[in-house]
Amino acid sequence: MEQIVEKGGALLELGLLLLVGYLFGNLANFLRLPRVSGYILAGIIMSPSLLGVIDRKFLESAEVITHASLSIITFLIGASLSWKRVREFGKSIALITFGEAELAYLSVTITMALYLYYTHGESLNIVIALALLFGALASPTDPTATLAVIHEYRSKGPLTTTVLGVAALDDATGIINFVLGFSLALALTSGTSLSLGSLIQEITFQIFGAVLLGLLMGLIMFFLGGFAKKRKEAVTLTVGMLLFTFSLARVLGVDELLSTMSVGVTIANLGNAWEEFEKPLENYIEDLIFTAFFVIGSAFLDLKVLLYFLPVVLIYITSRFAGKFVGVYMGGHLSKAPEKVKKYLAFALFPQGGIVIGLALLAYQNPNFRETGSILVNVVIGATVVHELLGPISSKLALTKAGEVLEK
Repeated sequence: MEQIVEKGGALLELGLLLLVGYLFGNLANFLRLPRVSGYILAGIIMSPSLLGVIDRKFLESAEVITHASLSIITFLIGASLSWKRVREFGKSIALITFGEAELAYLSVTITMALYLYYTHGESLNIVIALALLFGALASPTDPTATLAVIHEYRSKGPLTTTVLGVAALDDATGIINFVLGFSLALALTSGTSLSLGSLIQEITFQIFGAVLLGLLMGLIMFFLGGFAKKRKEAVTLTVGMLLFTFSLARVLGVDELLSTMSVGVTIANLGNAWEEFEKPLENYIEDLIFTAFFVIGSAFLDLKVLLYFLPVVLIYITSRFAGKFVGVYMGGHLSKAPEKVKKYLAFALFPQGGIVIGLALLAYQNPNFRETGSILVNVVIGATVVHELLGPISSKLALTKAGEVLEK
């Protein structure tokens, strides 16, 4: 099999992952599961850790596919946040996001600190530093799986609107938490003093720089959209603008995902502009993007890692969900959110992947965390296996229980 794949090259692997992803997506539908569950299962089966249909060399060169997919997916998330749609739930979205993100951070930090202290015998500074990093990584939600489920089942209602808003803000909150947690952990392990001014400056630049870039690119995209004579031309404009924005954000050192998400928010709130871009994306490339992203992304997951770090992975997953569940309920109660939002939103926020692996690798690459950082990376990757497998099912269950799913 390896010889066939090697002779066929990257195009053979890309063709196979799309075809197998398509077949597994249909199988998932047959079993009354979201298509994205089939894509994830296909990626794991074809991964280097199992059948090896997708080899590590291909995965290492697949960054352009995953980044392109993420730029479009985050744009779609941002485009779902028109002011007309979210203004009724704006207070709920803000309070719930703060509650679930920060309580997940606190819950995981405390739980992991206690576990590492009593099981690994590390120094107190190292234990607290690692726990802070774990806590910071607990905040973000992977909105791509939930968005795929929402689009597949065409769900609408208070829970759908709230989960999209919360998932979008989770990215910004997660970045803030990570910068804070990473800076504190670095101060603990290196013995250097923590500069509050530089910390605030870094967060401000990452967040507001990304938003301003996305706003500017959205305005340019809106202007250029006036020259699109046919709807399918909007696809070329949209993809080109998003790839350019994602890359420019990387060059400028601001958050790429927030930048492309902000493009979507801008377009969604410029009159009826979004109508010119929505259908072409939905009709021509949306399913292709979801298939490629989830099959490739899940091929990185190693089941051996999951089994080896299973106890700490389960502690991380459980404490994270507990924090999000309590935070959702408290934020929902304070904002007087609908009861079904308070009851089911945490289950739709279960998925996690993508950005947290990138952030974990960023911490690992720092010399101060070279040894202990391997624990962080492996636990996060192991947890991603569980989150990505169960996340779409959990999201569908939440939306179904809330009565917002339109069965196909």
